[in-house]
Amino acid sequence: MSVLTIAAMGVGAGTAYGAPAPPPTGPSVIHYETSVTPNEVVQTVLDSGTFKVEAGGHAVDIVDNAGDTLARLPMAYKVADTVLPISPSVTNGGRTLLLTPGVQPVAGDINGAYQNLINQWEKGWVNGGSQEAGAGAIIGAVVGCVFFLFIGCIPGAAIGGTIGGINGTSNANPDFQPALFNLLAQF
Repeated sequence: MSVLTIAAMGVGAGTAYGAPAPPPTGPSVIHYETSVTPNEVVQTVLDSGTFKVEAGGHAVDIVDNAGDTLARLPMAYKVADTVLPISPSVTNGGRTLLLTPGVQPVAGDINGAYQNLINQWEKGWVNGGSQEAGAGAIIGAVVGCVFFLFIGCIPGAAIGGTIGGINGTSNANPDFQPALFNLLAQF
């Protein structure tokens, strides 16, 4: 080896001096472990900090040891445009959170549910519902005329068109039926 290589290695292998790094500043780090119990309850355990249920039970806050809120968990979940509640329970001095999912829809905005139903109807109508309504009206008129002479033609066409329109809209847009059930659940 050359003298320059040995000198470069010696300079690079020098001793470093310094103080330990200061503790990190900013939000606390909280570790957690989540599992599902046999009775289908979600259990989360914190290593530090606590869970606090918001007044009204609409959210659960995760609070660090200094009292600062790090996160807020909403106590509802959405399935096919239907909002369902989650029941929280805090145990173990605030370190354990048990979440039980509900199956009854949360009382929500009836106007929003109605508007969603109208939007889903329009999508289904444009994508094939109108054609099936026409076919249903023709079939209904023929059946009405054959079985009830001329008096039944118009009511048969109306009934056949309605059934065909609903069936065609539902087939053309799979989101129509959940939107209908969501609206009915608001009553």
